Amino acid sequence: MLRCLRVKDFAIIDEASIDFTDGFTVFTGETGAGKSILIDAISLITGGRASADDVRDGKEEAVIEAVFDLDLEYVPAFKDKMDKYGISEDSDEIIIRRNISRNGKSRVFINGVLSTLLILDDISNSLVDIHGQHEHQSLLKKELHLEFLDLFGKLLVQKQAVTESYQHLFQIRNKLAKLEDDIRRKREKEDFTRFQYSEINNAGLRGGEDAELAKEKNILINSKRLSALSDDAYQLLYESDESVLSLLNRVENNINEIAGIDPSASEAKGLVSSSRINLKETAEFIRNFRERLVYDPSRLENIEERLYLIERLKKKYGTTIEAIMAFQVKLKNELDLLETFDDELDVIKHEIEQVSKDVEEKADELSALRMESKSRLESAVMKELSQLQMGGTKFVVDIKRTPLSTDGIDSVEFMIANFNEEPKPLVKVISGGELSRLMLALKSCLSSIDSVHTLLFDEVDTGIGGRTAEEVARKLKLLSKVHQVCCITHLPQIAAMADTHYSVEKVLENNRVVTRIKRLKAEERIAEIGRMLGGTGDTSIALRYAKELLGKAVNS
Repeated sequence: MLRCLRVKDFAIIDEASIDFTDGFTVFTGETGAGKSILIDAISLITGGRASADDVRDGKEEAVIEAVFDLDLEYVPAFKDKMDKYGISEDSDEIIIRRNISRNGKSRVFINGVLSTLLILDDISNSLVDIHGQHEHQSLLKKELHLEFLDLFGKLLVQKQAVTESYQHLFQIRNKLAKLEDDIRRKREKEDFTRFQYSEINNAGLRGGEDAELAKEKNILINSKRLSALSDDAYQLLYESDESVLSLLNRVENNINEIAGIDPSASEAKGLVSSSRINLKETAEFIRNFRERLVYDPSRLENIEERLYLIERLKKKYGTTIEAIMAFQVKLKNELDLLETFDDELDVIKHEIEQVSKDVEEKADELSALRMESKSRLESAVMKELSQLQMGGTKFVVDIKRTPLSTDGIDSVEFMIANFNEEPKPLVKVISGGELSRLMLALKSCLSSIDSVHTLLFDEVDTGIGGRTAEEVARKLKLLSKVHQVCCITHLPQIAAMADTHYSVEKVLENNRVVTRIKRLKAEERIAEIGRMLGGTGDTSIALRYAKELLGKAVNS
């Protein structure tokens, strides 16, 4: 609910602060006094486009600020929007400020957070609805007509069911498209994957095989050298006349003789004996090693070919044999997965078939309910219009079938036909005053379920008078029982019905024209309504009729 509007250096308003109340508020004043400037200011607060011309002459910046009460239970989608945009709503109010500079730039602040016009427009749709001869007219937005119809028919639950089912269907279709794309890419490389797997698999790799082969290759390459070295070592140790073992036998005999003379040399006997045993074992090892050495050119060639194969696989699939074998497992898994794709596709396609059937049934059911609501809404609106001096107007809810979407299978547009003419879209045939009265008729039909709490009507009384004016006043009063209603009017019948009455006056101060806005007291209301009736403010007949209008309003 709009609680306060502060305007500074905007158009011909130097500074004004208006406190709004519950119920029905009117703004009255002479033509050109600046009443519509207030609507312009609120339009800017709700996302309207600003220009440098909005800034008061001689000033560098215009500031418009509005304070709204937050009623998150009344506007359930509002909290979601605040959370979506990261705007704090810790208190029980929201403060919106627009700063419009002389260079035409505009800044938006929501609860002190710098924001954008797109965000402001989205949020303000839940706060204020402006109707009249201004650009912010929701009734001319065809995309909102479906929402009006669903609100009237109390079909929001059914519509939400269609929306959720369609979104589920959309998600499954995306899942199918992604899977099909994944399958297509994998099918395209299937032959290559099989080739890679076969190449690795046919190689029959073993962990550590490359190190073993490198060792064996080194031995084969050096086999002649190893044979010569081992043969020489064996000769020196065992076979030559002056072999180490022969010489050691002589050493051992000498030590034995020494020990026979001097027992203290007995320890040396054991050391020599151990050495002889170790050397004999060494000679035997060298002999066996020499006998095993065989130079096999064909084996060396095989090893080199195997090592070349392993190195080639390393360059293609991994830096080690273990990495290559891990890649082989991955390839095997991909090939195995290809075998299951068809089954997975069948499952998803079956699910799409079931969900499609479900959403189509829900959309058909919703469409049928909309057709039922269409006739009731047309009758209800035309009944209201007949009481608003638009009895010759035919209101038509045009429903066309469209491709399935989150809204169902219907496109809705409100149309108007005058007398026996063919119905045409509102934007092509309806005037500003007629549009306001049509909105008033719609709001009267939707008063108990409309989610926007604050309604602003700009000159809803255009082109009417007499009993029609009284009926418009009565409907506005009834609307104010469930909405905060603000209205700019030139009709005393409407002004008399208000709970709160502001006068708007253009005055000359310090050689400059400014607009003054004043909340009227009881006696001041009588004078203002008397003026609206055509009196000069002291005409007894006008004042008496003004009192009668106010009295009727109190008793209505």
